[in-house]
Amino acid sequence: MELKNAKTGNYLILDTQTGASLIELRLSGISLIDLPGSSIHPIASNPYHPSALLTPWVNRVRNGNYSFKGKNYQLPINEPALGNAIHGLLARAPFTLVQESDSSVTLEHAYTGEEPNYPFPFTFRYNYTLTDVGALEITFEAQNTGPTAMPFACGWHPYFSFPETAVADLSIKFHPISRFLLDSQMIPLKEENLQGQTKFIFSEEKVDHVFRLEPKEKHITEFIDLKHNRSLFLEQSSVQFPFLVVFQPEGYNSVAIEPMTANTDAFNTGDGLIELAPQEVFSGQIRLSIGK
Repeated sequence: MELKNAKTGNYLILDTQTGASLIELRLSGISLIDLPGSSIHPIASNPYHPSALLTPWVNRVRNGNYSFKGKNYQLPINEPALGNAIHGLLARAPFTLVQESDSSVTLEHAYTGEEPNYPFPFTFRYNYTLTDVGALEITFEAQNTGPTAMPFACGWHPYFSFPETAVADLSIKFHPISRFLLDSQMIPLKEENLQGQTKFIFSEEKVDHVFRLEPKEKHITEFIDLKHNRSLFLEQSSVQFPFLVVFQPEGYNSVAIEPMTANTDAFNTGDGLIELAPQEVFSGQIRLSIGK
C-alpha cells in the first residue's frame, strides 16, 4: 500500500500483510528506511525484524515464560539461539484497511487470543499520516477487548539510513539516563548511569543497548548525517515511551531507533509494563521529520 501527500511530495509504502510494516519512506526527498537482511530474507522471515511492530510485548521475554495474576504462561520460543520469545505477536500479522484519506491511512488487526499462552484479546490500530508540514506521524492504539486485565507493552523497530552516507558518518543525540548491559540471553543484567552523555558517534563506539530516557513530554532523538549536514528527528513522549533501543547492525549503514513503552523482559520484571483493564485503550504517537 502506498500513501502520498500531494502538497509535500512525501510518500511511504506499507506491507499490510506483514505487520503493516513501513518498507519505504521518503521525506524532503530523502529515502530513509533500510531493511537490513532483505537481500537474503523476505520481510516475513527477516531475522533483523525491520520496521516491526512490537506488541503485546517488546523485545524479549526470557525463556518465553512469564506469570500474570498468579498464572504461569509459556510462550513459543521464536528466538531459538537464545531461548526467548521475541518481538510480540503482531510483527508479521496481516492488517486490514479501516480508514483512508488523501494523506492518512488507518490499519487494524483484531487479535482474538489465538495463542493460548497469551489469551488476552485486543484490537490494534496503526495510523500513518503524512502531514502538510512535511512530517510523518504514526499513532499506535490498542484496546483490550477481553473480559480480564491484560499485560501490555508497545514498541516500533525501524532501521533508518541516509542515501550515500556510511555508518562512519553517522551519529545520534538523545536524552538517556542510563543504559542496560545484557546477559548471554540479551536480557538486561545491569543498569549503567550515563552521567550526562547525550551523543553517540558510531565510528567511535559500538551501540546496541536499551536506554532509559529522561521523562519528557516531548523527547527528541536526532539521527545525524554528518557527511551531508542533515538530520532525522524522531519525537516521542518519553513519559509514555520511556525506553529507546539504539542498534547499529554490523555490515550495514543503518541504525535501528526503537521507542518502547517498556523494557526488555518487562513481562517478568514489570519495568514499564502496562496493565490494560477490559475495554481500556492505549494510544501513543511518534513523529518523524527532516531538518538541520
